[in-house]
Amino acid sequence: MVLKNGCRRLNLKNRILFITSWLVIVLALTLTSCEKESKILVLELDIAELICMDGQKIFEGRILELAGIKTVSANIQTHKVQIRYRDNQVSAAEIIAHLGDFGFTIDDVPGNEVTRGRLPQCCFTPQSQQ
Repeated sequence: MVLKNGCRRLNLKNRILFITSWLVIVLALTLTSCEKESKILVLELDIAELICMDGQKIFEGRILELAGIKTVSANIQTHKVQIRYRDNQVSAAEIIAHLGDFGFTIDDVPGNEVTRGRLPQCCFTPQSQQ
């Protein structure tokens, strides 16, 4: 109805532009509504340096820098973390690489040596300093 009334008042050239603009709008709305839905995935890691509150705060601060991280749950007693993230914004490999860049030992794989030395001393047990 609106399209017909709007087209009656316009000359032929403007009618074509008017109809084309409406088609572009409808097409854009259709394509954005069909965008891939993101899934929330869970990544569980063993972080050796997660033995003190300082290590936990540093870890949580570093992981929350990444886009797509929903929640982080860290357990100091078990040295385990559970990270919920959106699969269309960040991948598990990107998360692990990001944490490794800050020196965290992930699943017995040591992180970057330079940044590892910058972590507080309370984050290391005698076994992890060897």
